[in-house]
Amino acid sequence: MGRNSVKHQELKDRTNITKNLSSGLNFLLTDQEDKAIEQLLHLLDIEAATIDTYLALANLFRRRGDWDKAIRIHEKLHQLKLPKVQAQQIQYELAKDYQSAGLYDRAEKLLVPLIRQEVLRELALKHLVALYISTHEWGKALQLRDAVEQTSSGSLRLALANIGCEQQQQAEPEQARAVYQQLVASYPKAIRPRFELARVALAQQKPAQAFSLYKAILLEKPQWSADILPLAKQCQLPDEDWYQLLSQLSHKHNNISAHIELACWLLEQGSDKAAEQLLLEKLQQQPNIRLFKALLEQRKQGSKAAAEVLDSVTELVANYLNKKVLYSCRNCGFKTRQHYWLCPSCQQWETVEPISGIDGR
Repeated sequence: MGRNSVKHQELKDRTNITKNLSSGLNFLLTDQEDKAIEQLLHLLDIEAATIDTYLALANLFRRRGDWDKAIRIHEKLHQLKLPKVQAQQIQYELAKDYQSAGLYDRAEKLLVPLIRQEVLRELALKHLVALYISTHEWGKALQLRDAVEQTSSGSLRLALANIGCEQQQQAEPEQARAVYQQLVASYPKAIRPRFELARVALAQQKPAQAFSLYKAILLEKPQWSADILPLAKQCQLPDEDWYQLLSQLSHKHNNISAHIELACWLLEQGSDKAAEQLLLEKLQQQPNIRLFKALLEQRKQGSKAAAEVLDSVTELVANYLNKKVLYSCRNCGFKTRQHYWLCPSCQQWETVEPISGIDGR
């Protein structure tokens, strides 16, 4: 009789659970979400074995932008006594809810302990770094350096390199120079520390050092030629060094900007015909609007009569180029005419690069 009584009670409880669950789902399907959540959360006190279902429901609300509903579900789950791994996963999900809702202080309190857990360390670090970027707390982000070194994440290392540069934007040149040198040594794959160090070296009248850094960036990332070659030209090094760099970029890397700069250099040396021939040959091999514009400008300089005829054509070409998208994020595809070290769309560092293609840079 006792066994039958227990079985009868278990059967009755299961029937109630099924009834409450069905009622909650009916509320959800009829757009009565508040009643649905109350019903389902009440059921959660009775039956904790359906946690995956609640996590899926909370994630659905979060994707829809219903942060309050997702937070209520995750907070209720967070209060349950669960196995350690499951409890940490719920803590991480709740932190994501808080961060999405702009409750950064609550999110930070939940994320900081998780960086000591190997399973969730990298994910928690990425959210913490993103949080500190949003609040411009560069110092706090840099304090995560040791934890980042325990991961294999290249994106986190790039983030710390760029955050270190951000922190030095208002610093004295000599102090900034020392920090940039340290960042270059610590994060050799990052472009920005070398770029910033070259900028400081150029400002401090150290053209040889600046040119060495610019050259290293160009040989690694030739697509940056349109942006960096004008800076490298300010170093005013011997013609031989400048010619070697332009030749290497134009012939080995087939870079459009280097071809144009090389034609300009030939003009400065008095080799007008050689410069024109260089542009014509390249245009025949690879039709390009920027090469065409450079050829038009060169012919305008050679003849006043030609200048009057070509002025309108040059203006049309210039207007076209002024409307072109110049940069694109290789991570999310965001396009812009302005360069950003941090992509405004996907919030990844050093992914916005010059576009290379038929109108290549």
